[in-house]
Formats: sequence, C-alpha cells, structure tokens
Amino acid sequence: MVVPDQVAGPTPARTSRATAIEVDDLRLRYRGASTNVLAGVNLRVEHGETVALIGTNGAGKSTLLRCLVRLAEPTSGTVTLAGTDVTAAPRRALRGIRRDIGFVFQRFHLIPRLTVVHNVVHGAMGRHGTRCAWPLTSPAEVRREAMASLDRVGLASLAERRVDTLSGGQQQRVAIARMLMQRPTIILADEPVASLDPASATAVMELLSGIAAERHVTVVMALHQMDLAMSYADRVVGLRGGTVDFDKPAAECDAAQLEPIFADGVS
Repeated sequence: MVVPDQVAGPTPARTSRATAIEVDDLRLRYRGASTNVLAGVNLRVEHGETVALIGTNGAGKSTLLRCLVRLAEPTSGTVTLAGTDVTAAPRRALRGIRRDIGFVFQRFHLIPRLTVVHNVVHGAMGRHGTRCAWPLTSPAEVRREAMASLDRVGLASLAERRVDTLSGGQQQRVAIARMLMQRPTIILADEPVASLDPASATAVMELLSGIAAERHVTVVMALHQMDLAMSYADRVVGLRGGTVDFDKPAAECDAAQLEPIFADGVS
C-alpha cells in the first residue's frame, strides 16, 4: 500500500509516457509457507522510466523482478508488459516475451573459461539461435555488434581475455554487454552492484544509466544502497512485508525518508 503522505502529486513526466510495466495485486506464497513473499503488490512503470526497488532482505524485491517474467510463478494477480498479459501467456509466448527483457544479476552468470567476446556473443542466441554458441559460427553482423557492445562498456581491448581473469566490476560490464545483445526494451537488474567495491559500483550504475538514456529503455533495479537509488533512479519504490510501502520521485527523496523502509531488518 502506498503511504499517502509520502507520495507527491501527479507529475507530468509520469503521465505523458506509455506504460511499460503494470503490476496488479501480485501475490506469491511458496508451497508450505505460512506467509506471502509478495502480499498484493501494485506498481506501474512508464516507458523509459528507471525505478529503484529498495527494502530489507526478504522484502520481496528479487521475487518481484522474477515474477515480472515468471521466473517465479505468482500465486495470483497480473503482470502486463507493454500491453501483454505475462501471467496469462502460454510457455511458447513467454519465451518470446523474455527475449525482449535484459537481465543483470548480482552474480554475473558468465562462463568463466570462455573469452569475453564469446560470452557476449551468447547474448544474441535468442535472436539467432545456436549459431551464436561460438563467435566463429555466428553471423558477421553479430560479431560486429558484440564488439560494439564491448566498446560501449569500455572492454573492447579485453575481448580475447578469459572472463575469469577479470575483476568483478569488469565481469559485470561483460554481463551488461551480453545483455545489450538482446536489444532489450526493459532491463531488470537484481542487486547489480552488491558484490562490487564503491568505485566499480558507481561505474556500473553510470553505465546502466547511460544505456537507459541512450536506448530509451525501461529499467527496474533492486538496490540496497539508498544513495545509488536516489542518484540513478527516476523513482524510488520501497517494499516492506511484500507490499509497496513507499513510492516517490527520487529527486524528492532523502535518507531520512528512506531509512524507515529498512527498519524491520538488516539491509
């Protein structure tokens, strides 16, 4: 539930854009559990908007991101992405929906023994199939796009390095380059900088922010760091107990307003 005295009035920037994500009374309870992980989440994200989800461990941030594309199956409620009801989509249609969604995780999910460019080329498999399992068998335009993606994240010079020789910040940038190969319209980032040092975290956030602006994509990211949420998001949405407890433009937030979101647990 949105707390009325914490929410600003209507903002033109939020009402002039098409809806990219709409979540209506979303609930999830795992089998055998006594309480809901998500307990009636309502959320609207407009096209091109960047939203930061904050809250304690167990507040439902990661679960909500996973439910948006049914990596976790909601118990009830609906998720609509760009007008498509994801919760009602059959499995075959769901695969197509997921192709347009870019994921960035705390754990990079790269293949350590492969080169940087090999990992990045894999991001095109949704569009080009198994031809992109190896750089040499992928179409020439895919190889060019992979190098352009690496250039965008500042790692083109490391294309032939094994990915397990890179720092954590560099590996996250490789993961972002791989994600760009999907040409996503929505990016979901689950604690993308939680395992990084402050300088690397800032570099990754700057990168995601720049990509969002350049490509006019929608971004929803789960974060623990209040300062990053206020600096890099258009809106800050606080989850507590599986519901939306706070929703306000980032420019109108300060630490004192956000600290109560973390009052019930350790962030």
